[in-house]
This record gives sequence, C-alpha cells and structure tokens, in this order.
Amino acid sequence: MNNLMPPGRGPLSRRRFLGGAAAAGCLCGLGACSVNPATGRSSFTAFMSPEEEIRVGDEEHPKVLKSMGGEYADARLSGYVTHIGRRLAQVSELQGLPYSFTILNSTVVNALALPGGRIYVTRGLLALANNEAELAGVMAHEVGHVNARHSAERHSQTVLGNIGATALGIAGSIVGIGGIGDLAQMGTNIYLQAFSREQELEADTLGVRYLARAGYDVGGVGAFLSTLREHSIVRAKMDGRPEESVDEYDMMATHPRTIDRVQKAIEASQGIRQANPKVGRAEYLARINGLAFGDDPTQGVVKGTRFVHPELRFEFTVPDGFVLSNNDRNVVAKSSAGAVITFDIAPMKRPGPVNRYLVEEWAAGETLRSVETLSINGMEAATGATRVQTRTRGTVDLRLVAARREPDSVYRFAFLTPTTETARLTEELKRTTYSLRALSPSEAKQVAALRLIVVPVRPDDTDKSLAAGLPFGEFNGDWFRLLNGLKPGQSLQPGTEIKTVAG
Repeated sequence: MNNLMPPGRGPLSRRRFLGGAAAAGCLCGLGACSVNPATGRSSFTAFMSPEEEIRVGDEEHPKVLKSMGGEYADARLSGYVTHIGRRLAQVSELQGLPYSFTILNSTVVNALALPGGRIYVTRGLLALANNEAELAGVMAHEVGHVNARHSAERHSQTVLGNIGATALGIAGSIVGIGGIGDLAQMGTNIYLQAFSREQELEADTLGVRYLARAGYDVGGVGAFLSTLREHSIVRAKMDGRPEESVDEYDMMATHPRTIDRVQKAIEASQGIRQANPKVGRAEYLARINGLAFGDDPTQGVVKGTRFVHPELRFEFTVPDGFVLSNNDRNVVAKSSAGAVITFDIAPMKRPGPVNRYLVEEWAAGETLRSVETLSINGMEAATGATRVQTRTRGTVDLRLVAARREPDSVYRFAFLTPTTETARLTEELKRTTYSLRALSPSEAKQVAALRLIVVPVRPDDTDKSLAAGLPFGEFNGDWFRLLNGLKPGQSLQPGTEIKTVAG
C-alpha cells in the first residue's frame, strides 16, 4: 500500500505535430538522422545521443526501483537472469552498451527497458514463464527496443513536438547541439510508456533474431504470449470485467503484442534454421523454485480472504466469495454479485473524535444516516451509511467505517453494495468490520511471503490439491493452470514437475 499517482499526459495538438514533423524533415536533411545498424533504417535521434541514453538510463534507474518495489534480493536468481541477458546482448548489434539486467520485486507481470541498456523483468513475470526460452524471448524483445533506440526516437520526436513550428526557423542552429537541457524534466514516463505498433513489431523482429542467434527456441515467444493472454483473462474474470478488457492488465497494456504479430516477426527473420534449440525447462524451474509469490510482506499479504500486514501490525478478513487484491494505495475485495470493499489508512487533518472525522472530513458533502460510534477491538470507531448514484453501477448503498489507528490517522473501510444485495450482506460485512485487529509482535513475525514451489506430480495429486496454497480463493484452479501452462481439463502426468504455492 503506497501512494503513487502517475501524472497524466495530454496529446500533442495537430499544429505542434505537423510543425515537429516538418522540423524533423529539415533536421534529417542536415544530418540529424542516421542508419541504425540493428534495424537498417534511417532513425531520427537528434536530441538523444548514445552517450545521453546511457546517462538517462543511469538517472532513471533509481526511479524505476522506487516505483516498482525495489530490486528482488536473490543473488543466485539475479545471476541467472543476467547470464541470459548477456547471452542475448552478445549477439545484438550494439554489444558495447553497459547492459544490466534487474529483477524487480513486483507482482505485476511486466518487462521494460531504459535507454542505454538497463533491462528489467518482474518476479511476477518470472512466476508465469515455464522455461528459459520463454524468459529469453521476453528479454530479447527488450534488447530489441534498446538496439533499435526506440526511446531515443520517441524522446527526439517529443522534443520536436514541443518545439513546434518555431523549430522550422532555427533547425540549423540546433544541429550539432548534444542536448537540450535536463532530459529528466520530462519524467520517467516518457521512457517507459507504450511504444508504437511499428516499434513493437520491430522489437519482436529483433528479439526473434537474437533468440535464434543465441540458440533459443523461438517458439517460446508465442507460448509465453498465450500465457500472458490467459493471465489477462483470469484477471479480468476476477475483477468481474469483460474479456475485451484484457489488454489493461500486465505487460499487454504497454506491449500490445499478438501471436500473429510474433509469427510475422519470425517470418520476417529470414534464414532461421534451428537444430536442437534450447528450451531449458528443468533448469528454469530449478532456478525459480522458492521464488516469492504474491505480495511482499512489507506491503501486506493476501492469504485467501484474510489480509495481514506484519509491518503495520494489523489484519482483517473479508467474507467468503470476495476476492482480495493489494494495490499501491489500498486493499480491494470484490464479489461476483458486484459488492466492493475498499480498505486504506488515512491521516486526520485535525484531532478530535472519529465520528467528527467521518462526517466532516471523509464524507464531507455527503449526508450520512445512522451515524454511530463503535468500539472495534479496543479502537475508537464510527460508522454511517448513505445511498449514492454511480456512473457504472447505478444506485448503490455505501457504508463507511473509520477506526482510530493513531492520534492522527484512521483505518477506513468503505462497503459498496448493490441495493439488492445490501440486506443479505449486512451481517457478513459487519463481521469484516469487527475482524480488524492489531497483531502482536510475535504474530507479525510469523507472517511470511508465499513461495513458488516446484514439486513432482504424485499419482494421487489433483488440480485442487496442488492449488490449495494459492491465495485466490475460488480462482485457485484458474491460477494453478495459468502458472503451469495447462489447458482446462488437461490431465496431470505423474512425475512431471509443476509449480505450486506454499507459505
């Protein structure tokens, strides 16, 4: 639970874009474009030299770590990922870059690259991959972005768009200038936002080239994209959202790739002839055995319908049938009937009783009914309810509960229920309210991260028994199949090594 709010970014106006495009033409004519050795095409990178790319990557690296959970502390696994990355970098066109390969301590399934050769994969992504070739395929794609210098192209086009039509008259004076001031003013987002469709296809093509050169099975790329697609479908299902929204999840949001596009990339990479390409399933599973799975205890842990935060020393439990998720700013639980529970911690602007905070600060502007004071496991608390109109859910009932955490902060529950569900859920949500309690130091010490465990299938194992340790409740079976690349109804073969979760 953090408080990260990514800044918005508005579109360029048509005039600014056309002015920038015209200026680009002038600059290319004056030598500000060069032929990229990886792509073989003319590349406009006038406002970011290779040296600046390395500098920007170094400057942005701490920001990436801060915003994505820091570096995952496992020297053995980090060395393995670095070995794969270097194997790919050594067969790329820009071999002299100071490449680095970092595992991010994040459950989000993603991979990304900064200009200059800094490449990242999350532990959430490592959990989904099923062999070394699949992971190498993801990393090769990022190496492709670096070698194509896509960030430098995007940065230069953005600068040009900001210059606008004025650049037409001063283009000659810009040529030869190494930079235009502090690149960091534009923020990390400019380097990590989604690339264009053409750039993604180009990175696919280069990634397939590097995979083949390094001796990996290029078919792993399509296999992992299928897994990503299934992951997005399961996440949408858990959130009660339509399958059409799958591209909003994981790396599909920033890398909108399809299996058809990857197949085109394979076809575009002429001359691929693979004899005994490396897949590396056994070695990969051995390396990720014991990988932390799900939430980091420092940010709170979801265990089925229970949320426990050992660092802040509290816990609560939501009703059966609700699916919990721990986000940057709050904890959310949703039911298939459309009920939603949100939980967070908030400061009190001024000291005083909790019921005054509830009415005058949290629910300011709303008319709460049935406001009453409570005691929740020794904590001063207050609650009130109202009926509100929402854009997506229509009319719903809202109950707010605030409990004093410290003199100047409160725990907060917001229970949102369809009007047809409120009466049925009232007692269950009341139990959730009173399940909020402080943990003793000894209880907090006992909370550990869940771990991905690789085990051989025994003759009496079933999907259900092997999925029992997963924290997704009714979706445990979906997640078990997802983690192991299994199709619905596919039988387990005794002796086969599979991934499960324990903790």
